[in-house]
Amino acid sequence: MRPSLVLVTVGVGLLAAACGTDTAVGDDGDQPVPRATWFQDVAPILSKHCMSCHQAGGIAPFSLTAYEDAVETSEMITKKVDAGEMPPFDAREEADCTPRFGWQDDPRLTAAEKETLHVWIEDGHALGTETAIAKPPSTALDGVSKTMTPTQGFTTTGTKDQFICYVLDPGNTQLAWLTGLQVRPGNDLVVHHAVITEVTKQAEIDAVVAARGIGQPWDCGTSATPGDFVVNVWTPGNQPMRTPTELAVPVLAGAKFVMQIHYHPAGQNNDIDFTSVDLKFSSVWPRKMYFVAAFGNEFAAPNLQPSPDEAPGAPVAFMIPKNSADHPETMSRTIDNLGGLTGVKVFSVNPHMHLVGTHISGKIVRPAARGTNPANECLGNGGWNFDWQRTYIYDAPIDSLPSIEVGDKLEISCRWNNTLANPFVQRMLHDSNLPPQPIDITLGEQTTNEMCLEIFGLAVDAPPQPAMISAPFTLPSLDAQMLRPSSVASRFRTSGN
Repeated sequence: MRPSLVLVTVGVGLLAAACGTDTAVGDDGDQPVPRATWFQDVAPILSKHCMSCHQAGGIAPFSLTAYEDAVETSEMITKKVDAGEMPPFDAREEADCTPRFGWQDDPRLTAAEKETLHVWIEDGHALGTETAIAKPPSTALDGVSKTMTPTQGFTTTGTKDQFICYVLDPGNTQLAWLTGLQVRPGNDLVVHHAVITEVTKQAEIDAVVAARGIGQPWDCGTSATPGDFVVNVWTPGNQPMRTPTELAVPVLAGAKFVMQIHYHPAGQNNDIDFTSVDLKFSSVWPRKMYFVAAFGNEFAAPNLQPSPDEAPGAPVAFMIPKNSADHPETMSRTIDNLGGLTGVKVFSVNPHMHLVGTHISGKIVRPAARGTNPANECLGNGGWNFDWQRTYIYDAPIDSLPSIEVGDKLEISCRWNNTLANPFVQRMLHDSNLPPQPIDITLGEQTTNEMCLEIFGLAVDAPPQPAMISAPFTLPSLDAQMLRPSSVASRFRTSGN
């Protein structure tokens, strides 16, 4: 039953006013006027920020689309929102690292919206005048042009993580521009991440199709992932890849995609997995081309910096000691090769760690200020939750985005809580069939390892549009240090180089 507002006597109302409450008194002096109501104030906030996940069939454990559900969970909602745990968005603005720009689709509530939730609870969950509630924004990719699905699924086995690849065919017979991509795991309990590369050279296309077929799984755990560049990296909780029409991925005529999936089978549901990939194409010739790069996961000096936890004079090594509640590691690498690419901009930042992480930040250190780019710039900074990884897209025009040039240095810093006080440590040990005692953690691809990695979406100058769409299209040199697929993919593996 929906509660009604409690009638209050004039005397009590005057006493409340004298005590400084903000509850207004009605014209008749008997009934307080609620400062916020469900239909007029609270439902629009929850629809905008929460209902995409918190709805029937959504990924959240309960729904918030009905008044009764919101009333029942209202105290928990405000607690989670005030703590910054909900909506899931780990970007942080801190004194030592705050990006120049905000983020697109930032779901965090404003101070005014938080206050509205609080006063709604304080005033007794007023219902208000019934009206239609706006539909929450969709988390799915809109305008899908094609969906690619393996012809044969894969079932994980054993207790070790597995790397499985598939050749997928986008089916385009001429150059196409990709502005959207969404990876949809068939069994999200075992899909740890996915890397999508594009194979463009005909000889390599013929070889990989002849050897592997289309849509057939093969073990690629000890081999390099085929491809000329990385199109997308999907991680749990991430939203679809979306770019404006002026920025797109070139998909060459006859090109094939290779999807490398990292499966984590230990202690999980071993149902068969058919992970699909949705594609969205644009007919607009873009100003910029989109590629994916990755930095971090450094194993040794000089790129891996000494940790304060290491003994003086000891060799520099990546090691998160057991029972360490706040272990730091910092990595840096100077960009010595861009393969002749020009106009390179950082469009997005996607941090990546494993279960034990608590914080990650990325900075760029330039030899000097360059135009509107400061000498020292924070590219991204935030907390960490493995289940809610996200690609953070700058809310700024492409021409204003941070620029990258040869000689710039990227710095990645991470922190971990490797104690049983961290529930993710308990989860890691349980999923790996280990005793409930923390272990020393090294760098690597297994879930019992850790990572410290920043994945960047880059925008580089596109060639001019030819008079005929059928004219030959030649990719720019992608031998840039940051764009080699072997370099990007290997940073999710054990080599780190």
